[in-house]
Amino acid sequence: MKKWIQAIGAGQDNSRDFTYEEAVEAANDIARGDSTDAQCAAFLMALCMKGESSEELMAFIDVFRSYSLPYHACADSLNCAGPAEGRQYFPITLPVSLLLASVGFTQILQGGDSLPPRQGSAMKDILESFGVAMNLSMKAWETMLFHLHIGFLPTEQLCPPIYRLKHVREQLGLPTVMNTVEKVINPVRSLNLIIGVNRRKAMESLLPISLKSGFQHIYIINGMEGSEDLPIYQNSTIRIVTPWGDESRLVEPHKFGFSSEALHPLRKEEQISLIKRIIAGEHSEELKRERDHVIFNAGLRLAWFDKVGSYEEGFQLAECLLQRKEAHKVMQRWIEQSHRWSLQEQQNPDGSSTQIG
Repeated sequence: MKKWIQAIGAGQDNSRDFTYEEAVEAANDIARGDSTDAQCAAFLMALCMKGESSEELMAFIDVFRSYSLPYHACADSLNCAGPAEGRQYFPITLPVSLLLASVGFTQILQGGDSLPPRQGSAMKDILESFGVAMNLSMKAWETMLFHLHIGFLPTEQLCPPIYRLKHVREQLGLPTVMNTVEKVINPVRSLNLIIGVNRRKAMESLLPISLKSGFQHIYIINGMEGSEDLPIYQNSTIRIVTPWGDESRLVEPHKFGFSSEALHPLRKEEQISLIKRIIAGEHSEELKRERDHVIFNAGLRLAWFDKVGSYEEGFQLAECLLQRKEAHKVMQRWIEQSHRWSLQEQQNPDGSSTQIG
């Protein structure tokens, strides 16, 4: 690892981009655990300061993907990896994913513990607070995905080498190449991806690698907190990438009749309470702002991925599904089935299934 640190940390005038093969070797040194924490931190910091090339990004994605558990492909699913720093605002994507799952559009959520600098609420923590069991075998997880059309994969359990870097990344306290790796690792080989970025400039770095990562239909969102969640109180820029090209669009909620005041930061307990009330069908004025965000984002995703014929049809369907408590029903089945599988596997630890983690 020393030679890679020296090559990349030689100063602005002397540092250079790695070839794909060199970056693969460096990534393997990290993934195998052959490098010390200090070396990993030095390399990740130097790479961050230099700026990752598309070849370097792709090399790290390929290497860490090779260390991930081999799930069966679910090509028609939507892969949705949240921000590594967690969320400080209402996590729109969870109720949205439950709504989409209720109509048979399979949703793959993934992520790890929240990291600096923000350290908001991680999706993993939110789901565990709801009562969803996490430590399941591959067989259990895949069976539940088939029946429920939704599943969550903790990244650090899906890919142990990423977990080993957790404390290094926490101490660095800034985004690194591993943030991108987490988001596009694509464990079930989804063809569809929705991914959030903090800055419009970050969209450009994802363009060369998104299709190479196996996705065919990609929406890159400059959303709230760098997430895939679009606000309705301001316009947002999105980038759409397909094998036939890419285009930039401005999403203007007011053109669809949506508007609100800005959302406010919330503690995890407040986020969970709001989600429970909204998916339970509550239609009070107090919840209108967050509820409208759910309807807007769900309607967009239904239209973007060709599950409805128009945006208006998507918004209407999302509102109807909320009224019928379909998201609540999916969540209840998720909690019940995850606990049933967890209990069954504890009582019959025959070792026939590879465990997550």
